[in-house]
Amino acid sequence: MAAFRLIAWVLVAIAIALLGADGIASLEAGEPVMRSTEYVVGLIGINGEALAANSPAGLSQAIGTIMGLPLWGVLGIIGVVLTLVFRPMD
Repeated sequence: MAAFRLIAWVLVAIAIALLGADGIASLEAGEPVMRSTEYVVGLIGINGEALAANSPAGLSQAIGTIMGLPLWGVLGIIGVVLTLVFRPMD
């Protein structure tokens, strides 16, 4: 259980770091910058569009939607949900 709590908090920390990076990029550009999940996973060599296109029919739409969302939102939601699920019980 402690390992899952640690993973959850790491995901939340990464989400906050990505949100900060988007904020700094927005200040530099002078306009709002939101890096999508597809853009960020593309930086590490994964083609998000091909991943969504080659997935099974039901999963393809969900992956395509997730690829359009900002990565900080995706990781943040997953991290917060895991934090709530694996919170210490008294």
